[in-house]
Parts: sequence; structure tokens; C-alpha cells
Amino acid sequence: MRPMNHLTQLVISTLLCVTSVASSHSIEGIWTGEIQASSGATQVIMHITSTGPTTWTGSVDTPSQDSYGIPLSHVSFSDSTLTVMCDVTNAIWVAKLDSKTDELRGEWTQRGMSLPLTCTHTPSPPPMPTTLAGQLIGTWEGMLNVGVVQLRLVLHLERNSPTTIAGYMISPDQSPEEIPIGRIDWTTSRALNILLGGIGSTFDVSLSDANNVLTGTFSQGGATFDISLKRVEVASIIKRPQTPQPPFPYDSIEVTYQNAANDITFAGTLTTPRSSGPFPAVLMITGSGGQDRNEEIFQHKPFWVIADALTRRGIAVLRIDDRGVGGTSTQLGQATNPSTATTFDFANDVEAGVAFLSARDEIGKIGLIGHSEGGVIAPLVAARDKRVAFIVLLAGTGVRGDRLLVSQNRLLMQAMGADDEAVESSRRMHRALWDVVLDESLTADESVVHIRSIIESDPEFAAAPEDERAAGMKQALSQLTSPWIRAFARYDPAPTLSKVSCPVLAINGEVDLQVPYKANLDAIAAALKKGNNNDYTIRAFPGLNHLFQHSESGLVSEYGQIEETISQEVLDFIADWISVRFLPQHGQ
Repeated sequence: MRPMNHLTQLVISTLLCVTSVASSHSIEGIWTGEIQASSGATQVIMHITSTGPTTWTGSVDTPSQDSYGIPLSHVSFSDSTLTVMCDVTNAIWVAKLDSKTDELRGEWTQRGMSLPLTCTHTPSPPPMPTTLAGQLIGTWEGMLNVGVVQLRLVLHLERNSPTTIAGYMISPDQSPEEIPIGRIDWTTSRALNILLGGIGSTFDVSLSDANNVLTGTFSQGGATFDISLKRVEVASIIKRPQTPQPPFPYDSIEVTYQNAANDITFAGTLTTPRSSGPFPAVLMITGSGGQDRNEEIFQHKPFWVIADALTRRGIAVLRIDDRGVGGTSTQLGQATNPSTATTFDFANDVEAGVAFLSARDEIGKIGLIGHSEGGVIAPLVAARDKRVAFIVLLAGTGVRGDRLLVSQNRLLMQAMGADDEAVESSRRMHRALWDVVLDESLTADESVVHIRSIIESDPEFAAAPEDERAAGMKQALSQLTSPWIRAFARYDPAPTLSKVSCPVLAINGEVDLQVPYKANLDAIAAALKKGNNNDYTIRAFPGLNHLFQHSESGLVSEYGQIEETISQEVLDFIADWISVRFLPQHGQ
């Protein structure tokens, strides 16, 4: 299953936005107004800062959505007209300044709608002391511990004006992307709030007396974590030596195709050997959660590494962006929205990919390689689509979803050092929660009541602060009532596996804590044997984790710390297994 692998982007779904502007002498300052829509009023607070005689920057707050410091991508003021753009929310606000009333009146446009928005000027807070602003300039790095995952965070701060600071944040274990700081608010003494509204995050930190440590908290999505950032000359460099580098001895083609039934256009990359075809080909299937074509996690790109290795061996590879990710479109209908889609919907997406490959002249036999949930999807497709000539299951599951999730939680807790009593208490609570999810006789409202009761009876939950309880309950209800989790928890892959007649390779790492190797490989083998499949290979690799990296503990927190993306032994094993069946001329 997909771990929590990156800082989750806050989805701003209601009317929101950008605004701002000026007094009779300057547009610098704070401007407040309301957007009136059929769903109600949304307060907008715009912060505009001068960066030069005719240049400005700014950010926007929408308190009702608990969103602060969303960066503005453009601010201009000419002939008493203010133009503000916000790329995060895809909004534009154009307004005229009425110098008599000190108001800005105009039209706010977002998602095809235009609504009137008037903002009035309110007093600005005291500016940050110039000395403190100077002491903050530089690069700061620290480790964020979010349970099973540890993420490095880097802040780069630079002077924007004598009393204002700008900059960006990078989470290098996830991506080199620079996330702009929307605003830095000076609170008291040496304390400040660093607002990254684009990802719904805030640093609430204080500068040490030695000017070398920022200490405090990091908040996102209702959760708050302790953080300490130290001043560094140069931020840590993430090494990923297996990421393919040009020149490549094969061709790489950007492709698109449709899942016509759901009106989704998929975008991906097809790599093909430069020898004469037709070539055997594989379609890569990602694990749970929206992922790009490389299944990127902690700057590892395992699907690209696999594609490179196989294409060099004469096997074409198609890897695609999931619904709503990268170049792949998504719609808002019940059947196509990623937030409402299930494993079975994703199987339909894979069939569209199989149809695309089968229509190409250079493609011969077609196989599927699925990782984690992708290893659940591959048999679903192979059992009903005879165009699928083989499947490779990388940490695929063989047991029912609820049982997998209970064992996953137990193993992760044990690996993190939890005592037997805590592990057993957690197991009982999770078992009770999954029993509610499995109970198809309950209505949606009845399920929520039961889930609330189970969580509220947990002593650890009851002892937490009120705001943490509220955020935890909201997250739990969102997860446990989602269509995906309900379908996954109820699904037993064994009956489907027993209907798969094509060759199957199922492999796992022996220190995989997310899909425990023995129970799942044994169940896969038993199901294939029951279905009289005569060509299947089962293999467990010692010392490898869920990503097939060499690992000490198997914990998710190690994924980003390990330089290896995927074991070379695994890459060779997969290539050999496919070659011996579908590239006999290679003499494998």
C-alpha cells in the first residue's frame, strides 16, 4: 500500500481568493472583503507588500477555509486599477480604487464564474525589526517526524525589503520543487509565522539567541508536529544514482489514449527497443494513491528504473500518470473522480492501456507489472482480458484487504518499538473498525456512528487535546468511509487469482512491512494452484523492503534515506523471467 509519501496538498474547493489593493497614496497594506456566492460569504484578507517603487508582492487569507498565506503570482497597479492573480486558486481580481472611500471595487473571476468583490483598507501590523529580518536570511534545514515517515524540510529565506522576508520551502525527500512562502508574519520578540498557503502549511517558530536554530512547530491539514531547523551553508543533496540518464539506447515516445467509457485521457511514456519488432511489452500499474508515471516517491523513480532496465533488454514499457496526476485528465463525475474511484475503476483504466498497446504494430505479447495495489489490479485485468499474456506482481496481495491492513499496522508498530500491550490494543481497535467497514447491512450514517463510538472509546484518543481529537476524527471518518477503502477492505484477491491462466511472477521483499511477504505469497501460490495455473513463479528476496530496496528495518522512514531505488537483483530477475518466455532468441 502507498505510504504517506509527501506533504499533502491542501485542496481548496470552495470559493476563495485573490484580491487586494491600495490607499490613496499606496496599495501597500491589508485589504479585507467578502465574496458573496450561493453557498455563502467567503471572507478574503489580502496582504500587499511593496518591493520597489512600482512593484508589489502579496498573499491572501481565507479564514473560513483555515487557509492563510496563499501566494499571489501577480500584483500590478496602474491608472487606479489593481490586477491580482493567484495561480494556486486559478483566480484573477481586477478592481478600481475609490480614493474617497479607500475601497477597491471590481470583479473576481475563478473557474468560469465572475462575482463582485469590494475590499476596504485595514491597519497594517508593525513591521518586522530590520535586525531580525537580517538574522533570518539564509538556508535552514531540519527533520520532520510524521510517525512512520521522516521528511527533511529546507527553508531558504531572502530579503524582500528592509523589513520583509521572502523565500521558499523544499521537501527534498519528496521533490526538488520550490514551494513559495506566501508570507512571513512577525509575532513577538524573535517569533514568527511562516505561511505556505499553497500547501496549507505553517511554521510557527522562534529564532535562537545564537541566530542558528529555528524551533517550534509545523502544521498542515489539522496536524501539528515539532520541528527544529538549523542554519546550514548548503542544503543536503539527495542522491538517486539509479535514476536513468541520457543518452538512451532506445526510443522514448510521449503518448496519450482514452478510457472512453469514463472520458479520461491518459498521458504516459512508451519506451521501445531500437531493434526490429514486434516487442513484448509491459504496462506498469502503480500502487494506491494518485501517482505519476514513474511512481515517484522520495525522489525515487522506480517505474522509470524498471522501464530503463527492461527496454535495454528488448522489452517495451508503457508507464502512465494516474487519474488526475501529471498529464492525465480527470473529470468530476462519480465514475471518474479519483477521490471516488475504486480498485475496480483503476482496472478499467488498465484495460484501456492494454487496448492502446494491442493496436500498435511494434507491440507483440502484452504483460502487466503491478506494484502493491497494482498487484491487485493486474490479476483483475488478466482474469478477464485474454490479450494479457503474463503478469508480474511486485508486493501484490493475496489476502483480503482488511486482513492486510490489520497486519500492516501491527508490523509497523512493532518495527517502531511499540510494546505488546500497545500493539494488541491497536489491533483490537482496528479490527473493530474494519468490521464496521465490512458490514454491508449498515447505512452510511450508521457506519459513521459506529466508527465514532469505537474511536472515542480509545483511551489515547480521549486523552488528546480537543483540536487534535477533532482533526483525527475528521481524518479517520474521511478514510474509513471513502469508496476506495470500503472496496479494498472487502475485496479478497484469491478467487480472481484462481481464474488467471497466463504466466505469473509474484515477488516480495522479506522485510516488507506494508505487504507481509509470507502470508501474501503463500495465498497467491495457493490460489494459482487451485486454478490449475501451470506457469507461476513465487520468490521472496531477503533484506528487501516494500520498494525492493536493501533495508535494515523495512520502515517507511527508511525509503527516502536509502540511495538505492530498486535492487539490481530484482531488476535482473524480472527481465530474465520475461525474456525466457517471450524473447527466446536471446537464449535466456
